[in-house]
Amino acid sequence: MTIINRIIVTGLIAGFISGTTDFTFSIINIFGIFLPIVLTVDIQMLAIYSIITASLWGIVWVLLYAFFYDHIPGKGVSRGLFFGLIIWIIAPTSNWIISAACGYYLWAIQTAIVTFFSIGIVYGLILGYIYKE
Repeated sequence: MTIINRIIVTGLIAGFISGTTDFTFSIINIFGIFLPIVLTVDIQMLAIYSIITASLWGIVWVLLYAFFYDHIPGKGVSRGLFFGLIIWIIAPTSNWIISAACGYYLWAIQTAIVTFFSIGIVYGLILGYIYKE
């Protein structure tokens, strides 16, 4: 398997599972203690958007992971987890800032928690487990 194929397949698998996790947390509203869930779209569109977006970004993140592979500390799953936490800090930061600036502080907290699990933990663990140099 060539490196491009490995990057695409790994990104799609990790992104799909990460998007599914994000969608699940959004639907079951596990963090509803902050705000009640308000869906402006139907559940099918939210699922499609969450999973497709996470899958496409998953490919981009694996490209970065492959590029910086030698510079990321750890081995295997711990390396993927470290990279997932870096992505968690970088990727949704604009959403947190916009939510907080508009006065939606609780949405920023909820988004930070959900993305921590879906991107930081789930995506990072799967990336570290699947991707092999």
